[in-house]
Amino acid sequence: MSPASGSHAASGLDPATSVADLELAWQEREDEAVILANSSSHSTALSLRVYSLEIRLKARICKMLKLDYLPQILKSHELSKLIIFTGLWDELEDPKNAAVRQNWDILVDFSKLRLNGQRYLPRANLDPKELTKYNQALDDPSSGVLAWLARPR
Repeated sequence: MSPASGSHAASGLDPATSVADLELAWQEREDEAVILANSSSHSTALSLRVYSLEIRLKARICKMLKLDYLPQILKSHELSKLIIFTGLWDELEDPKNAAVRQNWDILVDFSKLRLNGQRYLPRANLDPKELTKYNQALDDPSSGVLAWLARPR
């Protein structure tokens, strides 16, 4: 999509970050996370999965807004802010989605409280029970955040 002014910068869009790139990037981060997890690099794999979730939200926002490029204003890493722009906040707040909301909150807390610090810690610092909790929050087929995001709407 070409902005009327002919300039992506003038429109607040980042021409270096296309929706096509975002779509490919979130899928690649998931694939890379599987490879890392299979080689026992679970802490890095988990970090990549949370990055993947962030990128996936940004791609969803761009598609919803019919934009070919990521708006500069969405260069945020805060999941709790990005979800609002997806148009899914009301759905997440619906009591029938309480289990999804619980998983969402688990991932937001990890992203806010642990993701940055985890990069400086040895992998042994990630408790296997915690790893399972985070992966289930992402992957549970009925209440996982990724399954919820993939639902047709």
